[in-house]
Amino acid sequence: MRSLKRFRMPLAVAAATALAGVAAGPSGPVAAAEKGSGTLSGDAPVEVIADGLQSPRDLAWTPGGRLLVSEAGGIKQLCDSADLMTAKCFSTTGAITDVTDGEKKPFVQGLASNVNNAEVVGPNAMEYVNGRLHVLQAGHSIGLPEWLPRDLSNTLKGQAGRVLQIKGSKVRAFANPGATGYQWMKDNPDLVTEDPTSNPTSMAAKPGGGFYYVDAAANILGEVDRKGKVKVLKWFPKTPNGADAVPTCVDVGPDGAVYAGQLTGFGNTGQNAANIYRYDPKTGELKVWESGFATISGCGFGANGDFYVTQFDVTGFPSPGDPQGVVVQIAKDGTRTDLGLGKLFAPQGFLAGPDGSIYVTNNSVWYPVGTTNRWDKGEVVKIG
Repeated sequence: MRSLKRFRMPLAVAAATALAGVAAGPSGPVAAAEKGSGTLSGDAPVEVIADGLQSPRDLAWTPGGRLLVSEAGGIKQLCDSADLMTAKCFSTTGAITDVTDGEKKPFVQGLASNVNNAEVVGPNAMEYVNGRLHVLQAGHSIGLPEWLPRDLSNTLKGQAGRVLQIKGSKVRAFANPGATGYQWMKDNPDLVTEDPTSNPTSMAAKPGGGFYYVDAAANILGEVDRKGKVKVLKWFPKTPNGADAVPTCVDVGPDGAVYAGQLTGFGNTGQNAANIYRYDPKTGELKVWESGFATISGCGFGANGDFYVTQFDVTGFPSPGDPQGVVVQIAKDGTRTDLGLGKLFAPQGFLAGPDGSIYVTNNSVWYPVGTTNRWDKGEVVKIG
């Protein structure tokens, strides 16, 4: 079965698919702009505040209020094929960039990056804990080509699939969820039908220390403790048609529960195949909380407690055309409001603004397939 190796989007050559189910929580109808349904209305302004980014992924605030964006990387790299669209390329073009003032200011550079069949794998999720920035590098480091230069190979092996702890100019590996996901797939052949791989893509700070994370290739929810030890908590079930779940985002709610959204993957062409799951750390129960989404690429709670879902495309996976995205606001009473509809192209990530606004990355992937016309056209967008 084809699966999402490294956060594969609708442009990917192969991908994984996901579970459709009946929501255990509220799943109200989408409201165009119902007043009082949440912080933002459907006609909330959409503003590009930074552009010229290379495959932007996640967003984070520094303790001092600076706005950071993770860039998975560009195309200036070593490849094992002359055709970039089918090549596997390697570099250290991944970066964390400060875009607070609308201009790109380097914050962290030289992070591992991998172009694989027109998609970019590199730094993804970011979290500040105890004054230190932690960055989750997607993918894994197993099976790198032997012909890579030693310095580059060592960097890739030391970063891919890991949680990196960054302080100043120092970058060190804190945990290795990529290796855990790879081993979990080897140990659970009854749940997987493909060669082992791993792709940790999103993480959230865990109350009391450490992180929760999701792996989009192994289809698992895991945790990293304060010492960097990794543990698998739950496996996300397959869809009724047998495709993978592909979890892509995670956040901790005001109630202490863990909420995770799924992209779904190849074969789920419907507009309501993706779910938001809720995991209860006290009971270990994982169940569908909200349903009826298309392709979830980011999620999280806003300043007022509403839940937000970034959708890569509104038509399902794979997209039958250009991936037109949206952010769905879910009010505490279950009412849904579409934000940015018709103004977002393949958005990812989510960040709550202190004033009730929200932020997502835009133009996050190359498209159409066979071209590179969006590899450096990434944006940060403010809604509200």
